[in-house]
Amino acid sequence: MPRRTFSTEQITEMLARWHRGDSTSTVAAAIGVDRKTVKKYADCARAAGVRPGGPAMSSRDWSDLIARSHPMIAQPRLRRVSWLEFDDHRDFISGLRAAGMPQERIWRRLYAEKGVRASLASFKRWVSENAAEAAR
Repeated sequence: MPRRTFSTEQITEMLARWHRGDSTSTVAAAIGVDRKTVKKYADCARAAGVRPGGPAMSSRDWSDLIARSHPMIAQPRLRRVSWLEFDDHRDFISGLRAAGMPQERIWRRLYAEKGVRASLASFKRWVSENAAEAAR
């Protein structure tokens, strides 16, 4: 089974429920995750000095805590190691895309000329994400 990735909002919900005093098992059942997952994030909150029933925390407070303890969740790009390879060749890729070259051919050139070893599927996801960013 593949490893599940959580968003900052999902972890915030887990921690907010835990902070209200719900048990890890109750939070896990309500959200649909394993109790060990809830415990993992609750342990990080405890390490930062947060205790159940303590002073109220805003969504922003939780987001900051998550960003400090789990930067890969706050910045998903860090999880995508192959994307960092593509980022290094952004100008090369942009030039070929502007010339109308198909994605598969661009990927083949990256592989042959630039030594990029990431998969075609990863490249297509990268292009899709970056095309959406460029359109904003």
